[in-house]
Amino acid sequence: MADPGGTPDSNDPRQELQRLARHLRLRLEGEGRAGLAAVGRAKPVQAPKCPAAPATGSIPEGATAAGAEEEEPACESDAEVRAAEAAKRELAERIAATKSPAASAAGSSREEQAPAVHVAGPRLFDLTSPDTDAGVPREEALARIVAEVAACPLCPELVANRTKTVPGQGSPYAKLLFIGEGPGQDEDLQGLAFVGRAGQLLTKMIESIAMTRDEVFIANIVKCRPPQNRQPTPEEAAHCRPFLMRQIAVLRPKVIMALGGVAAQNLLETHDGITRLRGRFYPFMGAKLMPTFHPAYVLRNYTPDVRKKVYDDLLKVKAELQA
Repeated sequence: MADPGGTPDSNDPRQELQRLARHLRLRLEGEGRAGLAAVGRAKPVQAPKCPAAPATGSIPEGATAAGAEEEEPACESDAEVRAAEAAKRELAERIAATKSPAASAAGSSREEQAPAVHVAGPRLFDLTSPDTDAGVPREEALARIVAEVAACPLCPELVANRTKTVPGQGSPYAKLLFIGEGPGQDEDLQGLAFVGRAGQLLTKMIESIAMTRDEVFIANIVKCRPPQNRQPTPEEAAHCRPFLMRQIAVLRPKVIMALGGVAAQNLLETHDGITRLRGRFYPFMGAKLMPTFHPAYVLRNYTPDVRKKVYDDLLKVKAELQA
């Protein structure tokens, strides 16, 4: 440290540096270099320090108080600046990582395949079914489900008002499965799915992709007609769900078309409407599920725009079946 007379301590490298700087400055000024008269006192190269508040007993420049740290702590503003710079670096690293070729490819793939909304559908499984254990043919397995549906007592209101149960029908080896909301009056009388006006339009939809009803399977979320064709309640849908899941496990379809919002919402376990859900595939029990408008909705809104959207969905289904 400096003595009271100001003699520099030879052991202090900073004071020695200041002494050399003053000597060099005086020499340059003596040689008449322009502008050097305004050169201030040279300062040691070090991290910025907090400006010393004027106070009695403050430490003179170039000296160190006894017991004080050789390096003063940085100002609060400096700490904030460093923290901000660290945050910027971290953000830049994250952005760079997302822009890497591998991350960009993965992100692009997710954007193309991911649904527009989050859905919580059933997890994928191996599509084995207890109905087909021990080599039981699919026809027999589906007939077993039909018999259980006919004897189901779980929904008192539906049981009291039904004429026939409507378990669904079609090819036991169908690669395309249609699932609607529930039976209507015509379906309740005949015990067959989609045989009324909406069923006639569904037949035309199937034929538009060069298939027949004999090649597909058609079912509903609920197997009995709700009174006045109202929407099935969550409890009614839950009671019928095991039957439908067993049918899907027996059929092992490649593509499922959910006809209308009620079918899509129940299968995907979401509250989003059909307008938001339709037009793209969702993974479902080893198959790909495509929501589209219900034929009854199309009949009520028979516009070129609605028909084109349904046809576009059907073309995607056809392409997936042929892939």
